Amino acid sequence: MSSYFTKRAVHALSSAFVFSLFLGLFLSLLRLGFIVYSGLYEGALAHPLPFDQIVQVLKDGFKYDNRVVAAFSLIFLILALVRTKAAHIFALFVLVLCLFLQVANITYYEIYGVAFDTNLLDAFNQSPKILMGMALHSEYHIPTKVLVWLVFSVLSGWLYYKLTQKTAQLSSVLQNLPFKPVCGLLVAFFSVWILYGINSRLALTGVSLDFTLKPAKDPFLRQVTPGAFRNLYLVFKDYKKSHNVRFSSFTPKSLLQASIDYFNLPPTTKLPLDLGKLLSHTSQNPAPPTIQHVFYIVSESLSSWHFDPRFDAINLTSALKSLNDQQHGFIFPFFLEDARRTVKSLDVQLTGLFDLNDTNFVNMGVNIPSLPTAIGNQMKGLGFDTTFYYGGSGIWNRLDRFSKKEGFDHFVFNTYLMDFANARFKADPNAYPRPIKNGWGVHDNVLFDYILNNTPPDKKTFSMVMTLSNHPTRNVNLKAFGVPVDQIKDFIAHAKDKNMPDATFLGHVYWYDKILVDFIKKARVKFPNALFVITGDHFDRSFTYAKDNTYWTKSVPLIVYAPSLRPKLTACIGSHIDIAPTIMELVAPKGYKYASFGKPLFSNATNGASASKDCAARKPFVWGQSNDFALGFESVAGQSQKSGLDFLYTDGGMLLYVKDHAWVKAPILEADIALAKELRDKKQIANGLSWYYLFHGGVIR
Repeated sequence: MSSYFTKRAVHALSSAFVFSLFLGLFLSLLRLGFIVYSGLYEGALAHPLPFDQIVQVLKDGFKYDNRVVAAFSLIFLILALVRTKAAHIFALFVLVLCLFLQVANITYYEIYGVAFDTNLLDAFNQSPKILMGMALHSEYHIPTKVLVWLVFSVLSGWLYYKLTQKTAQLSSVLQNLPFKPVCGLLVAFFSVWILYGINSRLALTGVSLDFTLKPAKDPFLRQVTPGAFRNLYLVFKDYKKSHNVRFSSFTPKSLLQASIDYFNLPPTTKLPLDLGKLLSHTSQNPAPPTIQHVFYIVSESLSSWHFDPRFDAINLTSALKSLNDQQHGFIFPFFLEDARRTVKSLDVQLTGLFDLNDTNFVNMGVNIPSLPTAIGNQMKGLGFDTTFYYGGSGIWNRLDRFSKKEGFDHFVFNTYLMDFANARFKADPNAYPRPIKNGWGVHDNVLFDYILNNTPPDKKTFSMVMTLSNHPTRNVNLKAFGVPVDQIKDFIAHAKDKNMPDATFLGHVYWYDKILVDFIKKARVKFPNALFVITGDHFDRSFTYAKDNTYWTKSVPLIVYAPSLRPKLTACIGSHIDIAPTIMELVAPKGYKYASFGKPLFSNATNGASASKDCAARKPFVWGQSNDFALGFESVAGQSQKSGLDFLYTDGGMLLYVKDHAWVKAPILEADIALAKELRDKKQIANGLSWYYLFHGGVIR
């Protein structure tokens, strides 16, 4: 091996390793500069200053940065092996680029109050003249910031030049040592460092930092943590994935004709159309509203099959079933899911828009508007203090920003819950059975205790809750909670169906049922004028046998419970999109207007009002008169022409009949097939109109 090659290899490896360390430190200093300027000087940080959170953000940000550092370092190494000068020019370019992005990110935060997000895309729709005018004459001192960028670029270049001189001296020393051990050590150190950078740990497989890191409580620090490169990647990745969608992707009808058909408008209707007015509902509440607290609980994987009578032998969902007294509490007759995944289900339930595709809304590269259909905005409009609770990471799918945009005043996540639990452990080391968290976040029993402890009784509150314990990895200490694991094992061993879930799986369903209703019982005492709405986010996909039952795969439960009311059933078929208008009908005063794609499923009747709708004795379905249909995810449901039956129709063309929460066999009527296809067309239009609202606003042009 020639001495020229050995010297170049040693120099390239040592230079790449030093550059990598320098770049990691450089990016950390840039993040610190962001915190000092925007957080301290501009006042974005809360007071008193959360120094512990700042330190944690710098550590976590270092992990995000190291993925970028690893990529740039590998490119640097390849260039250094070919030509040293090219590698150094590349290094200078990287430093200047990092500085530019951080200065731009700081300016962006001053303008929008967030780090880089989809608002950035608006710049591409403006002319260079407008952008230049905004840069030169805005109140954000952009020319000054450009000057700062240039000055610090020169300073960084000088520091890097000095560093290269020291690195050259180090390389000269190493080149005079035996090549193989020196090169081996350099390769080993560099490889381990790059592996750590890419995977965020010393392992061959990576982890999602959005899941594993503990987000800061401070909203500004949460914005700062991922860094400019990560935020830019998400913005442009999402834009590319979603901007090939058109209204014609959902229905072959024109936008005008689709609107006429969906809203039953006169054939002579012309554009423009106001979607807000077309979606308008008016509350029919017959009495002054009395509800002061609303708990809207979206339960991880809570499914229709959990309520199947075969599981009554182990009391799988006996607690929730006990709420179904048909006076204050109801298990809704036939309820469809509106998404297949948690994040997509939250899209629907937070915004009041239908599902669009497999990409969640915050990853579509669109500046999501604050929607009038969003339940958070609606409840805020009624004077409720709104809080979104999630036991997992505060930055998971940007849920903190998303929920705030859609009307939530507060966002509580795992950081708050762990502080709450640790405080209880200090007072009582046995406060909770351990573990108190799984791979996704803090367990639901801690979450419910936090809500019970921190909901103020003297103001109107709206709490939307997303649970997570019934999700792989399921690790609740079931026996410590008194779950009859041995009885469940015996039930499984003697079951005729050999595809039963295991005892751990069923034990978590049992556990959640009991701790949820325990929370409800405590809350109804503390908050007597409370409304509880419980649903599942999507079908629980873990039960093999359930996957063969199409009704189970498309439906989830809906439980409505109001100790101080006697709600009356107004429809027999619904879906997630109908929850928001149901809450509004039970809470809002008579005559209150709100917007929704859905319909109310209950009315807030008082004593002496008419009885609930009899789902077994309905008049035949007539378009425009009956509300017994639902638009779900890859399925629709409607009232059958056969007395006492409803049907489920999938996008794959399968129709089946449903009665009393069960799939029943019956000859298929052509009239039901025809209605099902009409409902499917209506669902496609609803998806398209939701897309239009999200991407183009509330006026159809």
